[in-house]
Amino acid sequence: MEGDFDENGWAHIHVAANRGFTKSIERFVHADLDQLELKTNDDVGSTPFLIAVSSGNIDSIQCLINLGAKVNAINNHNHGAVEICATKGYIPILQYFIKAKFDLLPVWKNLLKFLSSESEEEAEAAGKCLQTLTLPSDEGVINPYWEELYKNGCIPTIVKVAKSTLADDSKVHAFHVLLNILQKQEVKEQLFSSGGIPAFVRLLKSSCNTAIQLSAQILKEMATLKEYADNMVQNSAIPSLLKVMQTVKEQEVLIEAVDCLGNIAMANPSHQSQIGQLPGSLQTITDLYKDQKDKGLLFSLNKAIGKIANKNVSNQNTIVELGAASYVVVLCRTKNKDLQLSSVEAIHRLAEDNSKTQRVILSARAQDHLMQLLKKTRVETLQEKTAMALWALAGDSLDEKRKMAEKMEVSLLIEFVNSLSENLHFIGSEGLGVLAQGPLNSQTQIADANGIHPLVRLLRSDKEHIVLSVIRTLRYLCVGVGYVPHCRNQNTISQSRGIKFLIALMVHSKEEMIQVESAVTLGCVSLGNQNILEEINGTIDFSYVRILKMMYAQDDVVRLLAGSALAAFAYNNISQQKEIAEQGGVRFSCFVPFLQSSDEYYRCNAAFQVVVLSRIIPDEEQALSSATGIKLLVDLLQDSQSDQILALAADCIARLAHTRAGVPSAIIAIKAIDYLTKLLLSEAEQVRGCAAIALGYLSHNHAAERQLLNKCRTDQVLMKILKHYTKNKVSRSFIEGWKHYKKIGLPPISEGRNNLVSMQTDDEGPPSTPVSGISLVDSSSKGSNLRTSSSNLNLEEAPLTDRTSRMSQRSRARSTSQLSLVDGDAARTSQASRHSIIQTELQVPAIDVSMQGEMTGTAEA
Repeated sequence: MEGDFDENGWAHIHVAANRGFTKSIERFVHADLDQLELKTNDDVGSTPFLIAVSSGNIDSIQCLINLGAKVNAINNHNHGAVEICATKGYIPILQYFIKAKFDLLPVWKNLLKFLSSESEEEAEAAGKCLQTLTLPSDEGVINPYWEELYKNGCIPTIVKVAKSTLADDSKVHAFHVLLNILQKQEVKEQLFSSGGIPAFVRLLKSSCNTAIQLSAQILKEMATLKEYADNMVQNSAIPSLLKVMQTVKEQEVLIEAVDCLGNIAMANPSHQSQIGQLPGSLQTITDLYKDQKDKGLLFSLNKAIGKIANKNVSNQNTIVELGAASYVVVLCRTKNKDLQLSSVEAIHRLAEDNSKTQRVILSARAQDHLMQLLKKTRVETLQEKTAMALWALAGDSLDEKRKMAEKMEVSLLIEFVNSLSENLHFIGSEGLGVLAQGPLNSQTQIADANGIHPLVRLLRSDKEHIVLSVIRTLRYLCVGVGYVPHCRNQNTISQSRGIKFLIALMVHSKEEMIQVESAVTLGCVSLGNQNILEEINGTIDFSYVRILKMMYAQDDVVRLLAGSALAAFAYNNISQQKEIAEQGGVRFSCFVPFLQSSDEYYRCNAAFQVVVLSRIIPDEEQALSSATGIKLLVDLLQDSQSDQILALAADCIARLAHTRAGVPSAIIAIKAIDYLTKLLLSEAEQVRGCAAIALGYLSHNHAAERQLLNKCRTDQVLMKILKHYTKNKVSRSFIEGWKHYKKIGLPPISEGRNNLVSMQTDDEGPPSTPVSGISLVDSSSKGSNLRTSSSNLNLEEAPLTDRTSRMSQRSRARSTSQLSLVDGDAARTSQASRHSIIQTELQVPAIDVSMQGEMTGTAEA
């Protein structure tokens, strides 16, 4: 037989198989069947089938298989068809074998065995083939071969490769295979159970940058689940990743390391803290921003900063102190949309619920860049993230929120409400709610821009926080400071079926907070509006019993708001007070926990409620319950350090100042004028405005008029502020008195005196010194209804109703020297034992505020 081989040790059938001469192959085999498995006479020892595979000739392969050649044949190097294809990179032939599913040729098992070889060449060859075979589609869909690999033990094999002593650069193709199929949860779980995480954490210390990059990428994908991220931290992944950031210069490697660290931080708040507490960690990340021009790395840094800072005050503070915020703000101006978006998200995370970082970021003028971006872009995702960042920068301060909402403008906020984004729905509602509040509100402007209809539609949202926000915003649109109703907005809500939605929410919502907030808003929508009140009472589902039951809820806030709802319905409305009383009424004991609370917000609201509801509280004398509430409100004006509470207390005083007779005198008798005039000089506009409006209503009382005139005569700035906010709420006799003082001469405004008003509101020419201080009106705002011209500040034209005149005459008849104004019955009753607790705790003077008639909520408005 030796003569049948050529000088290379090949027989004729081997040459035919190599060249694809299928007819010759058939003739040789038919002539001698032994030719089918004849091995070459060389050191390789290949059969014709293996020769055909090695040559990559698919025709020869198919011909030999049809003739019965053994597909599991191996050569002298222990290589079969699969191993030869892997060495040669014959992917189509491997795919042919995979599709044919020969029982004697397990392609995946053989490839994985080849991958785990101790030979670097063999492992690398198998890795290259598997990487190609598992490539995802152009659309990113995972390759269907992943399941066969998974079933044949691919993951443990790759972990074995990662732990092996092979050179790291020969392992990288195996790591690519893992990345191609890692999106499947089954694969992640098998990688975790096989000990893959510690193996890849160790590879972060490799001298091969590609191995480091792929290891970080694998860990990044795994870190999206808390369990796996926890395991990484236990295996010291955080310091290893930081070491990579400090030593490696290649951008591709740094990107994966930074992304991985960000995902670890996002998986568990404790990881955030650990990253922040590790010495030099945040400095290392911040340093990567310096002189960095690679957009991919800057994008990753922004994302990681946001994840590390997310809801972690300590990390937020440290990152901002290290100067990272300034880099992020600058990146907002880039033209790259992805980089813009990541910068906006990072600002949001750095500023969220942190007043300290908010101030720093605002000082860097981030809001200017964000506002410009918000108004230019029409990409909803970018618009949404930008709006969220701006709202986070506004923080909890009502004044800051108002400034931010004013810059966004009413029209854009209404666009948010009309958008498809739930985040924009919330911000739009919150922004409109802020603008609808306060002494200089935008209620009419929002109505003119048709902002109420889309808000009512959002009452059907399935998101609780959005529904709650909209309910409150509709409430703010209906009443101003001092419970002055906005009839047009009330009617629009009714026409938009808002009343039906609110009643449905009050009755059928599963959330108690939505129920009670709806009740409060219904009270405000019906305030001073008989038609709407009839619509509410005419609805079968509505009943005061439902609100009265909420007065006994487990949640303190629900009980407090239930009282606010009853107070809104009862305010200046005797018929509704009687209705509430007939349906069960309220007990003073319900209010005592709030009246004695250490929380000023609770005390303030409860104090207002007991004054309004005093007539229908059966277990307490009307005079004493009213006096209790008034005393608490005035005490808050005197003692509170919170702008929010001061504004609320002044607003409550404004409401009570035009309710029943006797109440204004009681308020004035305990020095409320002194405290309110001091608040006119507050830096917070809400406080100034509410105090001014309260003083305007109180000026209808003769004693208050005299006190206020004397205060304003001493300091003209007070008059300027008062006139800026009160418009037609000040009494005519007060205006006449001021004219008289002007005629006889007023002391000049002291040098450098701030008047806290940015425009000239007096009619007597410019002030003696330049006006400075906090601006109440944004002069750059176009079309804003906050602009106040000299015409609508002319208080001399303020109307005075007959009712107000009679009230003023009665007030003059009272003796202002009697601070307590005690009548005989009230004095005797106040000595009773059942009043001792309230008097002892609150030191309430027995002031006569009995029901002498009701003043309507709209008469003085």
